[in-house]
Amino acid sequence: MPEQFLLKWKLAIKPQWKTAFLSAAIIGFLCHMFVFTNILPNHDSLVNMHSPQLKGNLGRFFLSPFSGISSYFDLPWINGTLSILYLALTAVILTELFQLKKIFSIVAISGLIITFPTIASTFSYMFTADGYMLGSLLTVLALLITKTYKYGFVPGSVIFYLGVGVYQANLPFLSTLMIIFLVTEIVGRKITFQQLKSYTLRFFGLGIIGMALYAINFKLYTSFFAGNISSYQGLDSVGDSSGSIFDRFEQVFDSFTLFFFRGFITDSPINLFEWLNVAIFLLIAVGFILLTIQNHIFTNIPMTVIAIALLLLMPLSAYILYFVSSDVVYHMLMVMALVSFYMLPVLFYEHLTKPNFAAKAFSWTSVVIVFVVAFNFSIISNISYLNMELKYEKSTAFVNRLISRVEQTEGVTSESKLALIGRVQLGSSLSTRVIPENIPRMTGPLGDSIIPLPYHYSAMMKDHFGVNYQFISEPERQEIAASEWFAEMEAWPSKDSVRVIDDVVVVKLQK
Repeated sequence: MPEQFLLKWKLAIKPQWKTAFLSAAIIGFLCHMFVFTNILPNHDSLVNMHSPQLKGNLGRFFLSPFSGISSYFDLPWINGTLSILYLALTAVILTELFQLKKIFSIVAISGLIITFPTIASTFSYMFTADGYMLGSLLTVLALLITKTYKYGFVPGSVIFYLGVGVYQANLPFLSTLMIIFLVTEIVGRKITFQQLKSYTLRFFGLGIIGMALYAINFKLYTSFFAGNISSYQGLDSVGDSSGSIFDRFEQVFDSFTLFFFRGFITDSPINLFEWLNVAIFLLIAVGFILLTIQNHIFTNIPMTVIAIALLLLMPLSAYILYFVSSDVVYHMLMVMALVSFYMLPVLFYEHLTKPNFAAKAFSWTSVVIVFVVAFNFSIISNISYLNMELKYEKSTAFVNRLISRVEQTEGVTSESKLALIGRVQLGSSLSTRVIPENIPRMTGPLGDSIIPLPYHYSAMMKDHFGVNYQFISEPERQEIAASEWFAEMEAWPSKDSVRVIDDVVVVKLQK
C-alpha cells in the first residue's frame, strides 16, 4: 500500500539528508525566487516559448525527454521548482557521497551548489533549465552508486551516459568531484593505497564506459540517422589535434585565472568575488596542511604526493573539454565543476576533529568565508536577474516603438515585408559597464538587448505583440545592405531611417 511504502521511505531517510534537502530548497527559493516569478526571457527564450529541445545536433541527445517532464513550454515557476528539487536531491547525494555529519558542512555544501553562478546563468534559459539540472543530478548519482557498490560503475556508467547526454559539461563536473572525493578520502579518512586503487579503478570504469556509450550514440546519430553535428563549441571537430598540447594548457590556465582572479589580472575592478576566491584558496592550502598533520598523512609520502597531485589536477579536470576539441570556448554555463574548489574547505573542516587552536581558527574562518561566498553568489545571481529584467523591458519598449513607426509609415500595406538591418544600441552605463564590472561573466543574463537578429524581432512581434510581419530572406537583406540608397539612409531614430521600397519596409538600425 502507498502508506506503508511511504513509511518505509520515511524511516530510511537519514537526518543529514533532510538537512541537505531543506537547506538547498530554502536557500534556492530565497536566492532565485525573482526569476521564478517573472517572465525574464533572453534572446534564446524568445524563440523557445514552446520547443521540444531536440538538440541531437549539439550532442545533447537526452535533453528533450528530461526537459519534457515540465512540458516544452517556458514555465518559470514549474521549471524553476523542478530545478530546485533536482538541485536539492543533488545536495542530498553529495552529503551521502562525502558522508557529511556536521550541520555546517551539510548546509554549506547545499548552499554552494544551489547558489553557484552557473545556476543563475542556466536560469536565464529557464525554458530548458530543469533538463540541465536533472542531468547534473544524474551525474552525481552515478558517482555515488560507483563509490557505494563494488560493481556500481556498471549501472553508474549508464546513468552518467544519460547525464552527459544532457550536457557535455557534466564530464568535467564528474571528474572534478571524483578528485575532491579522493583527496578528502586520503587526507581525511586515511584510506590505504589499496582502497585508493579500488576507488580509482571504479571511477575510471564509470567515466570510460559512460563516455564510450556516449561516443557510440554520437556515432550512430551521425552515421545511421544522418544527423548533422553543429560546429558550435567545436562539436564537429571532436578529437581534432590542431594546435599543440601546450596550447590546451595555456587555455586552461587563462580560463582558470580569469574566473577566479579577473580583477587581479585584467583592467576590471577587484570585487569581493575575487577577494573571496583568494581566501578560498588560502583555506584549501591551510586545511590540507592541518589534515595531513592531524592524521599523520605526511608520514606516508606516496599518499601525500598523490593527494597533492590530485589537487594540482583539478584545474585540468574542470577544463578537460579543452582537450576534447580545440574549438571549445568555456563560459559560465559550463563551469559547474569549479564549485568543487569552494567545497574543499568545507570538506576539510568536516574531517578536522582535534580541538586545537589551529583547527578552531580554521573552522571558524571556513564557516564565515563560505557563508559569505554563498551570500555573494546570491547577490551575483540577483544582479544578473536585474539586468535580465532591464534588457527585456528595453527590448520590449523598442519593439513597441518600431511597430508603431512602421505602422505609421506611408505606403505600408498588409502585404509589406520587413527588413531590419543593423543593430540598435539599447545600452546604458548600467548594463554595459557597471553591472559587467561588478559580477563575473554571466552567460545569458548579461547584455543590453534580447533582440540581436531579425528572427528575434519576428518572435517578439508575434508572441508578445501579436503582430505578424513577414521578414525578407537573408540574401535579400544582404543585397539591400550593400545598395547605395541604403548607405545614404540615416540610422534610427531618424525619420529617414524607415523607407518603403518595392513593398519592403526597410529599417536602418544603429550600427
